[in-house]
Amino acid sequence: MPSGAEQLSATTGTGAAITGCGAITGLGYDTASLWNGLVNGRSAIRRWLDKDPRIDSKIGGDLSDFDLSEYLADVCSDYPPDLTRKARKLLRSTPLSGVLTAAAGMQAWVDAGIGESDVPAERCAHVCAGHNLGHAYISENLKTFEEDPEYIEPLFGVHHLDTDVVGVTCELLGIKGPSFMVGGACASGNIAIITALGLIRSGMADVVLVTGAPVAQDSLVLQGLVMIDALCTGTFDDEPERASRPFDALRAGFVPSEGGAALVLESAGSVRDRAASPVATLLGGACTSNAHRLTKPDQSGQERAMRDTLTTARIAPESVDYINAHATSTPLGDATEVAAIKAVLGSRASEIPVNSTKSMTGHCLSASGVVEAVATVLQLRHGVVHPTINQEKQDESLDLDFVPNAAREHKASIALSNSFGFGGMNSCVAFGAVS
Repeated sequence: MPSGAEQLSATTGTGAAITGCGAITGLGYDTASLWNGLVNGRSAIRRWLDKDPRIDSKIGGDLSDFDLSEYLADVCSDYPPDLTRKARKLLRSTPLSGVLTAAAGMQAWVDAGIGESDVPAERCAHVCAGHNLGHAYISENLKTFEEDPEYIEPLFGVHHLDTDVVGVTCELLGIKGPSFMVGGACASGNIAIITALGLIRSGMADVVLVTGAPVAQDSLVLQGLVMIDALCTGTFDDEPERASRPFDALRAGFVPSEGGAALVLESAGSVRDRAASPVATLLGGACTSNAHRLTKPDQSGQERAMRDTLTTARIAPESVDYINAHATSTPLGDATEVAAIKAVLGSRASEIPVNSTKSMTGHCLSASGVVEAVATVLQLRHGVVHPTINQEKQDESLDLDFVPNAAREHKASIALSNSFGFGGMNSCVAFGAVS
């Protein structure tokens, strides 16, 4: 049986191995729980627990009740004791976004089997997808400041910065190579993955942790999204699990979620030296701009992102046999993406599964690309595509195979995952299965 490095080299000469995954979403606090929820078509959407009752957004993927102590005692019970002790110390005063990011990163690191002596710390990097992560934390401290400035959080000057999320994860895992944030709205996750691949291709790092940092939801920001008609409001407030319904005729806007994920990427040389076992390969990716700031999706920009990904990954369109769609459950967005997929893949578009992870997780915003990358890797590993739930009324204008309501066996070899963001940002990444 070929080694992990041989499998990687045989698949692509320019890609990277994926050796570890981690995820924390409303479906559960590890990848096994995420997979169980996805394959069984379970929704993570519920009523917000702690938002201002005046706002029109009433539902989402709420992780505000995440308990670090319970998480470390449960999910991390068999992790190296020194690592969990370090996590408990570093994360006890860290805001929610940093806690969830570091926790997902720790999962992926352990899943990849990277010990302290396996890879020089200077050859390990961290690319974190996300920006504007601390709205909720800043808002809470602003309320305190208005009452008495001396009683804001003692470490507010550090914690309010997005880079604190990078720093705390690097300290937890001992990462000393290039480490930074990548921001691209809802395309951030894929752009971070593409950037990480660049670090490996350039020889600047042997191992790169890619994290998708959750945006802790804030009442002010949620109301702002309502006012631009982006969110699903009113229609399914009493049935939250039915609200996120990509491609369905009753879709009425996206459902925001708190959730994060992580991947470990490695060069072929690192995989060989560690005798690691890749779970999938990252073949390539690309991103484009629509050259306009409005939230209206642009089919030509999406097409270019997908075509450029196929080119950089050296993949023929006819080789693609699964797509994880951006598919946020907005009327125009879903229709535009379907048109772009059909334009790029031609007649084959109707022959392959095109599903939406967001139908169950909700939209994890800047972390969504990494969450959906993990979902894509899990589907490649298991030979099963998860359903797009809430397919109750067909939109006659959308005619692809959306894997409606029930998972099915499908052994894909090459998968694409799309992520598109406000500001006219489009991205796509390609993954390959390993035997």
